[in-house]
Amino acid sequence: MILPEIKPLSERKEEILTQARILFCEKGYATASMRDLAKRLEIQAASLYSNFNSKEDMLWEIALRCAKDFFEKIDPICQTNLPPDEKLQAMLETHIEVIIENRDASTIFFDQWKYLSAEKRKQYAAFQHAYEQRFVDILREGQDAGLFQDMHSRFVSLSILSALNWISRWYRPEGKMQVHEIKQELLQLLMQGIKQR
Repeated sequence: MILPEIKPLSERKEEILTQARILFCEKGYATASMRDLAKRLEIQAASLYSNFNSKEDMLWEIALRCAKDFFEKIDPICQTNLPPDEKLQAMLETHIEVIIENRDASTIFFDQWKYLSAEKRKQYAAFQHAYEQRFVDILREGQDAGLFQDMHSRFVSLSILSALNWISRWYRPEGKMQVHEIKQELLQLLMQGIKQR
């Protein structure tokens, strides 16, 4: 994994990050203010600065932790000896699970990170590219084995991940479809689209 070391935070900092994550997703990072966050936490806005130097520092911490969660769930699958089609299906299923379990954080991983400063955006884009490359590599492996159609692997990978990433926008726990039904329907649709006929 290429992520920098992520140090454990105090209980207070974790609480602040949790509320910041929810706020950034509800209002958008650009619109949300430190005063909004302080109000949620029932503290003075100045008190936030004794824990984090800036709103961007909070966004960076949230984004790193979300990226770490995706990598830690996907990498063990990449390292197995499963056939490429089974490996890809397991990776996609896990990707869906991480999104559903962490909808707020996932929104930041997919979208809100663009509000980071230029240097941090560059770093984060590299994290995302490395994550996407894991799917590209499995697609190429499956193509070489004759299991997947001969298509542009990066285009296919980005298309699949883009389709799945929208789950963070529309999924609701109280919705009509259960998590296992969502996974089953999406995986069937996506895997059938790339498998060799």
